[in-house]
Parts: sequence; C-alpha cells; structure tokens
Amino acid sequence: MIKGLYTAEAGMRPKLARMEILANNLANINTTGFKRDRAFAEALDDASAAREAAGTDNQQTQQYIDFTEGSLNQTGNPLDIALQGRGFLVVETPNGVRYTRNGNLQLALDGSLVTAQGSPVLGTAGRLQLPDVQRLEQGSILISETGEVMVGKQNIGRLRIVDFENPQMLQKDHESLFSALPGARMVEGPGKATTVRQGSLEESNVEGIEEMVAMIEISRGYEADQKSIQAQDATMEKTMEVGKL
Repeated sequence: MIKGLYTAEAGMRPKLARMEILANNLANINTTGFKRDRAFAEALDDASAAREAAGTDNQQTQQYIDFTEGSLNQTGNPLDIALQGRGFLVVETPNGVRYTRNGNLQLALDGSLVTAQGSPVLGTAGRLQLPDVQRLEQGSILISETGEVMVGKQNIGRLRIVDFENPQMLQKDHESLFSALPGARMVEGPGKATTVRQGSLEESNVEGIEEMVAMIEISRGYEADQKSIQAQDATMEKTMEVGKL
C-alpha cells in the first residue's frame, strides 16, 4: 500500500514540473524572439541516487530550449530585423554580453542602435552609432541580408552575428536574452546559414494549441494520480480501523 502511494506521488512530480514549463511558454507566446522550453523525464537506474536527487522520485525532469525558428512577421519598420536561419545578435548589458533573436531595435538619443530595453547592439567593430540622428529619416536606414548597416551611401558598420556549435550551451537570461555557459564554443559571422531580414521580426516559436493540448493531458494525469492517492489513503484508514477491532 505504501509502495502504491510512493508510485503515485513519484508520477506527480514530473507532471507538475512540465505544467510549469508549459505555463511559462504560453505566457510568452507573443514575446518576440522567445524560444519555448521542452521537458523530458530522465529515469535514474540507481534508486538511492534517485532519492538523494529528488526526494522520493525515481525520475528527474530535465528541460531544454527549443531553438526552432519562429514565423516572420513583416512590420515594415526599417529598425526591425529578423535572423532567418541560425545565429544570434550580440547585445551589451550591465551584466555582460548577451545574445538574442529579438531584432526589435531602437535608436538612442546619441544615435546608437539599441534593443527595446535600451541595451546597445554590437557590430563587428563595437557599438553601432548612426550620425546626425536628429535629422535622420528612418527610411534612409538600410540593413543588408549580411548585416551591413547603411545610412544613405554611408556604411556605419556590420551587425555582429554569432552562432554556437551547441545552442544548448546557452541559458535564458531575461527579455529574450541568452547567456553562454562556460565551455560554449562560439562561431563568429552569420555565414551562409543566416540571412538578415530588414522590416521583419521573428515571432515566438510557441504553438498555442499544442501547448494547451499538452497542458490538458498533463492535468488529467495529475488528477488521476491524486485520486489514486486518495483511494489508497482511504483504504489504509479502513485497514487501521479493522486493526483496532
């Protein structure tokens, strides 16, 4: 009987973890450049290791980032860019260099290209700063498929676009930003695998219907485990009452 309670409780833990992941995905369905998280349960062969790692659970719920491309949304804004293919823009933040697929760029008062949160976007030679920003017409800003930034005929610089041999060596920071884990191997330059699309933004790769269906399935499974625990608990109470007689 106790083993049955343990089994039901062990099944509830990964379901709860997956539910939290799905809820976060759905909350960011409209976040530009957001990459959804996926989850899988990793069985542990060593029961003692399982107890140490997860209390009473013989599975550990692992998650990873799904870097599948989101759909391109054409905005017509010359400061909006999307990366089609692999790669990340490089952003300078107070906490260090970060990487993003969110190309919703803005112009700072000094003419610097920044993210919507005000963090400078880096070029291959440092920060990108457009001249005479007070009189600058946005229609004169051109960003080529290789990331060259032009104002009229003047070349301002080239967006720094990097890739990673193993994207799973990135971890989420905030605001669609990623930081690199120690040992992450970076590849400089967009190469042939990346095309910059001016006037477009990459939407979140969260599929709302798919996430909702998964959430319903997990919720039903969780409720079934709860009912199993309640039934076994009721049986144990009756057994104890018989014992007293």
